[in-house]
Amino acid sequence: MNAAIFTKSAKGLILASGLIAASSIMGYAQDAPVALGAQATVPLSGVYVGAPSGITSLGGHSFDLSSGNLVSLSNGQSVSFSGSWANATGAYLLLNSANTYLWYDQTVVGNVTLTFSDGTTSSTDLMVGGNLREWRTGAGFTVNLITDPAAAQVWSGTATDGSAAVIDMLTISLDGTKTLTSVTVNDTNGWGALAISLAGLTISTPDPAPAPQPTCSRPGNSCNTPAVVNSQSQKWQQPAATTPSATTPSDKHTNNGHHSK
Repeated sequence: MNAAIFTKSAKGLILASGLIAASSIMGYAQDAPVALGAQATVPLSGVYVGAPSGITSLGGHSFDLSSGNLVSLSNGQSVSFSGSWANATGAYLLLNSANTYLWYDQTVVGNVTLTFSDGTTSSTDLMVGGNLREWRTGAGFTVNLITDPAAAQVWSGTATDGSAAVIDMLTISLDGTKTLTSVTVNDTNGWGALAISLAGLTISTPDPAPAPQPTCSRPGNSCNTPAVVNSQSQKWQQPAATTPSATTPSDKHTNNGHHSK
């Protein structure tokens, strides 16, 4: 599909909300943004005015939009991204559709398939009006609403034709016990002009475990100083008890036995 599908008439419902944090970064997790590479061929600047770019945060997650392009799929096309994401806790896709006319409402037009290192897969259907909608919400006679809580608007602005436009994020949560090896977006729709647009992808993985901290019983927690580490002395041992020194008795013969006045 070429960029021409994005230039329909500018009528209909306008959703004018600002940037929405669709989800927050999970505790003890980090994002691994995936570059869309040569498979992305439609310039974001050709469809959005002031589109996000570079390594950017949308919906609380980081995405690599450095290529400046999105992937557009139509009529049975698909795109896959491979990697090795151990203990993945979630996949996040910047996903919308184009030419999403009203007759597509509540129909499944694609899916996102995740493949794991143990050979198992997980598939999420893409349903128009559920977790997928028209990118140009100012267009007429298109499905401009989403109802699935797993999908949320993360950017709003203007299309190059002046109508309202959005970028949505689809969240696919994972239990963090498997290694994710590929993400595939499939357009299973075989008729009409509808297209699925992927603008970004990121995978969340656990943070590396913090380095163990040494235990220390010395005053001031000074176990790690060079002097202590290299010392061969016995200063780590409990000091021996000392016997108080005896008081020297006074000599009664001092001054011939007389006390000074």
